[in-house]
Amino acid sequence: MKTAATMRATLALGFPTSLARGLGRMRRLHRVLLARAGHEAGRGNVVTAAILLAVYMAS
Repeated sequence: MKTAATMRATLALGFPTSLARGLGRMRRLHRVLLARAGHEAGRGNVVTAAILLAVYMAS
């Protein structure tokens, strides 16, 4: 769900759809790789969503 919010925020900021989809794919791949390595994979999603939300609110 956080990846979808990140993708929506990317589109809201005016980036192309292909970039939003690519970002979503990369974030899912990154999360899967971290989970396989035994890391806490969900932390980065919260930080990224918060930063994109702050940028969106500022503009």
